Formats: sequence, structure tokens, C-alpha cells
Amino acid sequence: MNYVVIDLEMCKVPKMYRNKMYKYATEIIEMGTVLLNEDFRQIATLRQYVHPEYGVLDHYISNLTGIQNVQIKNAPLLEEALKHLTNWLGDREYKVFAWSECDFAQLRREIKSKQIEDEQIQNFMQPKRWIDYQDAFVKRSGFSRAISLSEALMLCDMQHCGRLHDGLDDAINTAKLIEMLESDPDYQIRNYEKELAISAEPLQFCMGDLFAGLSLSA
Repeated sequence: MNYVVIDLEMCKVPKMYRNKMYKYATEIIEMGTVLLNEDFRQIATLRQYVHPEYGVLDHYISNLTGIQNVQIKNAPLLEEALKHLTNWLGDREYKVFAWSECDFAQLRREIKSKQIEDEQIQNFMQPKRWIDYQDAFVKRSGFSRAISLSEALMLCDMQHCGRLHDGLDDAINTAKLIEMLESDPDYQIRNYEKELAISAEPLQFCMGDLFAGLSLSA
């Protein structure tokens, strides 16, 4: 069994460009992918830029991701990029990890809206193949809320390498976190929620506790 870690970056789709075919506010412009072996060790990486059919790369997203218009202007459309990805994976058996369910949802709605019916792509998108590692991390650590990737790395004493919101860099960092945690099931993730709760517990005692064990006889 191999493992695929994927991270997507999106641009905005202005309301004026949305229509019956595509009614969503975001569109994929980058796919960062890391391939892991059966021991969760990195064996290959793939970065693909994707040409948006409806979206616009504005100044804010460009600054956030580092992606420039020149990189997506002549990039392949989503279907071609996904075909390249599935061909790259070949006939391996694999699971797909993503940080949160957002990337799976984004891919699913774009594939449906753009009427992509390729069999290999549909196989890649089988829900049972996908694992929300953010959810797995939250359940393992006992947090009561969603944890960002950068926060998860900090809680595990790991440094984020590269640039935040770079598709491939985020996929690589997610893969490193997965390798560490899956290779060591006993690793204890620091949960400061619990630490704060313990430190904030009120001191509870009664007067009887104060005098317990003391002899009051003359």
C-alpha cells in the first residue's frame, strides 16, 4: 500500500464569472502531491499548476501562495492535470491523505461541474480512498476544534519547511507529520486545551477537609 498526500491552492471566482455550470467561489490553480511508500516515507513529489476556466488570480491570492499569472496562463486544465496525476500513480494501491475534507470537496464539485468523466479520475476520487488527516489528528490529540497544519506541526515540535500556502510545500509538511505520527503510535501530542483546563480548575475543599486528621480534644 502506498499513500498520497495532496494539497490544493485555489483562486477566487468573481460573482460576475459564475454561472449555472460553475457556481462556486473558488477554483483550483495548483496541486501539490507527495507519494509515500508503505512505511510512510517520501519517495516522489509532483507539483502541477492548473489553468482556471472561471477564476481570477488576484493580488491577494498571488501574495498568499506565491503563484504568478505566468505559471497558470498556459497550464493544463483540471482534467488534463488529474489525468497526469493518475498516470503518475500508475497501478499502485493507495490511500489519499488531505488536511481537512475541503480539498476532496473542491475536487468533487469541480469534476462534476466541468463534466469530467474519466474512469481513472473517478477511481482516484472514491470517497473510501480519502482520509481527512486533520480529523484524525484532532481525534488522536483530543482537541475539541479543528487544528491548522501549522499549529499541528508546532504541537509536534516540527518546523514548517518552505512556504505556507504553497501547494507542494504544504503537502510535504503534511507528509512529514503523517510519517512521524503513523510511525510512532505512542507519540503523545501536546494538548494545551487540556493543560489550560487543568490549570484553571478551581481549588475545591471544605472546612472539614482542612481539619481532617486533626485531633480537637483537649
